Amino acid sequence: MKKITLLPAIILFSVGIFYSIQKLNIHLFEGQSSWEFLLILLGLAFLISGHFEQDSSAILPGIILAGVGVHFFFYEKVPSWPAHSASFLFIISVGLILTAIKTKSGYLQGVILLAIGLFLHFFPAIMGSLSIVENGVNSIETYWPFLFVVIGGVLLVVIRKK
Repeated sequence: MKKITLLPAIILFSVGIFYSIQKLNIHLFEGQSSWEFLLILLGLAFLISGHFEQDSSAILPGIILAGVGVHFFFYEKVPSWPAHSASFLFIISVGLILTAIKTKSGYLQGVILLAIGLFLHFFPAIMGSLSIVENGVNSIETYWPFLFVVIGGVLLVVIRKK
């Protein structure tokens, strides 16, 4: 017999509560009717389902959904909230690292994404501190994405050969 998971039940329950609160005009906090909050609820549904079913494959989508929801929920509300694409790398790296902790394997991917996210987050400060060698910095600033393409391609070839 096929195992029935908790995920559909938790998603239906959370979406039902989300829309019931809207229909009954219950105000708990600002932004409770936003799509960002719905993403947070869906992410929590994945995390709760994965926790109770001991399913580590639910951690990554749960963290990504909840993380993106939290990011956009607080994006305009908190002035010091990061406003660049490195935020998404941080969210994905947290999901990968938490999945690796649960499965006890695969830490490298999360750590690499975290390092890339940190590099992108601090990139303007790094480039500002290297203003002494301006010509080289302009070249680096223009062509650094190609370095990621080359490294990714090399990793694909190496992984494919294994």
